[in-house]
Amino acid sequence: MERGFLRAELLERETAEETRRFFRAVVFESVRHGCSRVLVHVRSSKTLFTVERFGVLETFKKLAADPAHRIALLGDTVELGMSHDYVVLLARQQGITLRNFQNEQQAIEWVRDRRRPGDRRDQSEVTLGAASERRQSQRRKPPGDGSPDPTPA
Repeated sequence: MERGFLRAELLERETAEETRRFFRAVVFESVRHGCSRVLVHVRSSKTLFTVERFGVLETFKKLAADPAHRIALLGDTVELGMSHDYVVLLARQQGITLRNFQNEQQAIEWVRDRRRPGDRRDQSEVTLGAASERRQSQRRKPPGDGSPDPTPA
């Protein structure tokens, strides 16, 4: 346990059974400490693209029973990052609050943030929303609405 979250480190994972044992231990410790905020740091391990077969999502669902849960993934290679992106995609489809990070400090800040996921929009959502609003305000008005025609003659 660290301040407000459980740190789980997976080193040199090679087999599906090691993965299953690791995540069972993560759930056990999460329940034991009453903490559903978890940082999973994977190092020197094989990538994981068959998460369904390894039971990873089922394990994350147990952590996700708490609506305040947050699970951060952190890997030490580009390949692990790609694998984690895939896990995040599948988890989000099942309502699991899971994010992949390349930077440990950012992962820690996110996992410790006590605001509910809907309370703070993701920076990408803010950027997209602002761009959409700008496009809306720049659209042409239909002729006859009393405003000058923005199209040059």
